[in-house]
Amino acid sequence: MKKTFTVFAIYMLFFTAYAYCAPVPNIPNTQQPIIKNTEQIKSPVYQHLEKKLNDQTKQLPNINAKQLTTSDIREQAKFLYNSNDLKTSLALYNKIPEQEKTSEDWFIISNIAQDNNRIDDAIFYLKKAIELDSKNYKAHYNLGNLYFNAEKYNMALDEYNKTLKIKKDLAYAYYNKGCCYLKKKSYFNARYEFKLAIKENPNEPSFYYNLAYTYKMLKKAKKAQEAIEIYNQLITR
Repeated sequence: MKKTFTVFAIYMLFFTAYAYCAPVPNIPNTQQPIIKNTEQIKSPVYQHLEKKLNDQTKQLPNINAKQLTTSDIREQAKFLYNSNDLKTSLALYNKIPEQEKTSEDWFIISNIAQDNNRIDDAIFYLKKAIELDSKNYKAHYNLGNLYFNAEKYNMALDEYNKTLKIKKDLAYAYYNKGCCYLKKKSYFNARYEFKLAIKENPNEPSFYYNLAYTYKMLKKAKKAQEAIEIYNQLITR
């Protein structure tokens, strides 16, 4: 009887420990979040535009651009973009002469193209944005994501490095670099980048998830388990 109880206790201890320790992932999470937000300009011009365009929203592609200044068109296009009316926003951006388009105009147009799965166009527009402003870190970052999705990891790394020269605290740029290194099976570099991402944002679960996977590939089981436990804590908050 005593022997049976001892075996049962050992079995329960093993089962409890196994249930408590979530498995380290076999596949990393390499989804690349894009930057879509822009500064929403709050200006009295909105009231003026809303009145002028109130009954014409659906017919905006046919509106006479001479009725509005380029600044008016841009502000309304940005407002509509941030309101997720992408079709009408693009119609207004197309009314801005190419020589007057700004880096941010091209950045937003590229996001609309990507939403419509026109990836080659999105890359072209991001390059236009960077030509006008080489410090547009959002354009560099999103271009890096498009290169990553096209499995052009070295080109993606180059864009993320340019991003971080401008915006040193962008945690997802470090994370995405780590994802590039995972794809290249460069696990020491991946670990380094994921740690930098965590330093900038210690509350993002996906950073720990991929760090756990990286440690697993480096055959550091204890470190991998520590990382996945932090991940589990974050997702259950």
